[in-house]
Amino acid sequence: MHTIDPNAQIKLVAVDMDGTFLDGDGQIPDEAWGVIDQLQARGIKFVPASGRQFATLREQFAQLGEIAIIAENGTVVMDGENEIYSNIIDPASVDKVIDAVRQQGALDAGLVLCGRRTAYVERQDQRFADAVAPYYRAVQVVEDLNDVEDEIIKMAVNVGTSQVQEMAAALDVPLQVVISGSHWVDAMNHGVHKGLALGALQKELGVGDDETVVFGDYPNDLEMIKAATYSFAMANAHPEVAAAANFTAPANTEHGVLQVLRAYLEGRTAL
Repeated sequence: MHTIDPNAQIKLVAVDMDGTFLDGDGQIPDEAWGVIDQLQARGIKFVPASGRQFATLREQFAQLGEIAIIAENGTVVMDGENEIYSNIIDPASVDKVIDAVRQQGALDAGLVLCGRRTAYVERQDQRFADAVAPYYRAVQVVEDLNDVEDEIIKMAVNVGTSQVQEMAAALDVPLQVVISGSHWVDAMNHGVHKGLALGALQKELGVGDDETVVFGDYPNDLEMIKAATYSFAMANAHPEVAAAANFTAPANTEHGVLQVLRAYLEGRTAL
């Protein structure tokens, strides 16, 4: 396991959520708030960077007030109420994904359209609703996704059978398709990812790669991992992420992000 150089002038810490910052029960550890308070007291931006919806992340971190958030796998970046960046999908591509998902009934696939205003679903069964709820707090049920009138920034497919590779292959659409979890496949415009979003935020804040710390665990974190000198793969990370990161943090089940950040705040060179 590794630590951050105590002499590093860190200004921004970006953390993936599931499998990284959240504990083994998918919750924010109680002791996280004290660590974040210490970061903020030293002028260090704490930034959740997730495939989750902006409304979900804002609610989860409401007690911190107006913070910067990278949401929807990097398709939208907000600093408080100020939009730093967003990336809109062409409506024709949205329709193609809707059609492709509807054809994958054997995979028990359900689609979430992630709009600028809210998220949209047409499935109402309990399994799908339970799968969507942790990630999308603002959700509108519609009769037909093709009739949604909103700018779509990402599409997320939940796969009940866990056959995410098959679902990704079935999305033969002119979009970037990313496996973002054991039951999730995301589709967004090509070239859009957490790394691009982090770069937009770094530019806005005047923060360099050597002043940035990133933690991640899954392939949708790869580009973000490459955008920071202090890039940490969790001990339980996907092999691609482990290979791309410069350092390793203890597993999320051991609150690895907090261990690394505490060591830095205390000026320690060992966990």
